[in-house]
Amino acid sequence: MSAIPTQMIEGPLAAVREAEVRLLNEIATTLAEGSDPAATSDDRARLLDIAKDLQELFFLVVVIGEFNAGKSSFVNAMLGDTLLPTGITPTTEMIELIRYSEMINRVPKVRDDGIREWAHPNTGAPGVAIVDTPGTGSVFQKHETTAKAFLHRSDLVIFVLSAKRALGETERLYLDMAKQYGKKIIIVVNQVDLLGPAEQVEVRRFVERQLQDLLDIRPLIFMVSAKEALASVTASVARSGGVAVGEAAAAPVGGGMDAVRAHLRGVLTEAPPAQQKLLAQLDMAQQVVRRRQESVKGNSDLVSADTAKVREVQQELEQQALGLDTQLREARAEIDRVFEGIRQRGMSFINEHLSVRQIGRSRDREALQSEFQEVVLGRALRDINEATSGYINAVIDQSRLYWRGIINRLNQLADSTRSSTRADCIGGALSTA
Repeated sequence: MSAIPTQMIEGPLAAVREAEVRLLNEIATTLAEGSDPAATSDDRARLLDIAKDLQELFFLVVVIGEFNAGKSSFVNAMLGDTLLPTGITPTTEMIELIRYSEMINRVPKVRDDGIREWAHPNTGAPGVAIVDTPGTGSVFQKHETTAKAFLHRSDLVIFVLSAKRALGETERLYLDMAKQYGKKIIIVVNQVDLLGPAEQVEVRRFVERQLQDLLDIRPLIFMVSAKEALASVTASVARSGGVAVGEAAAAPVGGGMDAVRAHLRGVLTEAPPAQQKLLAQLDMAQQVVRRRQESVKGNSDLVSADTAKVREVQQELEQQALGLDTQLREARAEIDRVFEGIRQRGMSFINEHLSVRQIGRSRDREALQSEFQEVVLGRALRDINEATSGYINAVIDQSRLYWRGIINRLNQLADSTRSSTRADCIGGALSTA
């Protein structure tokens, strides 16, 4: 990005700036050296952006809002001058940057980065620049990208809402992003000249409720009509014989804009703009670091939970193996008892029918074999079959139930992992949106 002229500061403030620039670059380097550099690439880019901004040291008042909300007219009313072009279609994708200067520059300089740079004495104070971003929610995707890319660089964010369609989904997204970045925020409801007094009260209350309920923020809300303010400027120019009102920084403009200008002056008198710039971007870096810490902690908790579940599964496997061993021993013992019964009955049968004293007695071979089958073997084969079948069936039944439980737990673990991943993606999309 082409450099904006650097603000001259000396002494302790200059030393603080250099230390903060080093810190921001070190944080960006640390993120790059992490386990997942791709996940932190956007945060690294933001940190490098704001480190560069600190070198240039303009206090950036960034104006954001949907197209046709009257942002350019609002900026002109802030300046007390018809400096920026206005229109009803979102035709430009450029950033309009109005830097402070004692002399007005009505012919913008188009920089290499696509920013059109103007100059005006009514930005608020030396070192203050007002930035008009392309309208959000337009048909041009590049407008969204350009506006989002500038949001994290802001030191004060002015959200301009249309009184006729106050606080849409896109605006809530941008406000949430600004909140995550730790930015100072004020809300301007423009085009109130289209509403009656009762409607203005209703719209203001609606915006307040939405901000509190959906975003848990309570910024200052200003109800303005940039159109009326600019009409006041034109009338003032006519009364002054053609001298531009913009050359008189304190000139009132009406339309509710004087309250906004007074608030901006109050913000800028709290501390020097350079000091506020340093604090604002340090807050931004703190938000980035906090999000990374929360992400790392979340991953660590997930790993710990996974490890605990693996231990549980391992213990259950051991219990399952122990239970199967016990059943196997019982089945083998039962088989041993059957064989022992066969042995004892066999010995008795031999002693009774095949001893020496029975030699010479004629016995029917088939009858002897049938008696042996009945007396010695009997139901031994069925007992063995029942013992082995019982063990096999127990193994199959218990294993089926056990592994079904294991698979269910693994599926739950996979679902929780996917949910965590989706949450990270949504957080990432929100932070990069």
